Amino acid sequence: MKDRPSGAKFAISRRDLEPGTTVVAVAGELDLASAPNLKWTLNDSISKGARRLVLDMSPVTFIDSTALGVLVGVQRNLRVGGRLALAGADTDPDVLNIFELTGLDSTFDMFSTIDEALAWVRGSEAAAG
Repeated sequence: MKDRPSGAKFAISRRDLEPGTTVVAVAGELDLASAPNLKWTLNDSISKGARRLVLDMSPVTFIDSTALGVLVGVQRNLRVGGRLALAGADTDPDVLNIFELTGLDSTFDMFSTIDEALAWVRGSEAAAG
């Protein structure tokens, strides 16, 4: 595992697409300090009607158990028929490794690109292949 630079920046943004579909992009470290912001943003999206969520993790450099717990909780809180897809978690091998070590790679629907994740949350069969 590579050394993490101290003070690595965290950024989060939300983009609402068509009604019910939201893309949340996160960058930097998802850890104890940033997990509450991630939780608030995702839960706020759900409370505002998002049923289809894509989390763009391609710029994420680190994820810890606190952030994983947030993702599990958000997935459980989705309304019936809601979908959460993770995009780009495979960009950083260390991030992907955490999902694999915890077994959460089989719990979450994970895709290499945002387009693949969007196709899946929208219900496209093309994304399933």
